[in-house]
Amino acid sequence: MSSPVETRWQDQNIVKIDGKWTVDGRPDVSVAPVFQESPSNIPDHYYLGLMVTAPVNAATPPHTHGGGAIVATMIRGKMLNQMVCPHHDPDSQGTGPKVYSVGESWYEPPGCHHVRSENVGDEEAQFLAVFVIDKKKVDTEGLASLVVIDAAVEEAQKAA
Repeated sequence: MSSPVETRWQDQNIVKIDGKWTVDGRPDVSVAPVFQESPSNIPDHYYLGLMVTAPVNAATPPHTHGGGAIVATMIRGKMLNQMVCPHHDPDSQGTGPKVYSVGESWYEPPGCHHVRSENVGDEEAQFLAVFVIDKKKVDTEGLASLVVIDAAVEEAQKAA
């Protein structure tokens, strides 16, 4: 069996259980708002913090972040992350999977495709995700619009 770092993101088995998209039925993360500010130097945007908690073995299906720019900093545990950011670098094939530990951070530019996010440690993982995001998006669509699961978008397109 290959290690999580060697697994290709395209080989993840994304399934819908009880109306929620998951990776192979693994636990999902929980998200709690921490702060929301409107700095004058970034008009029409929020500077928004979300605390993300990932139980052991949790994983999030491939997703995007509603056009936001994000910096995430690990607070506890270990998370494996992988991004593909064609809007940032048109020739990008992605960063490759990387495990982040306490105190380490990663950046996701607007339009980045977050293809893997999973707890690979033996304890609950937690990180603070700080967004710079369009106010209108949050005010009209709510915080749920900040994580757009690929499979949900594909399902909606097929239904249309």
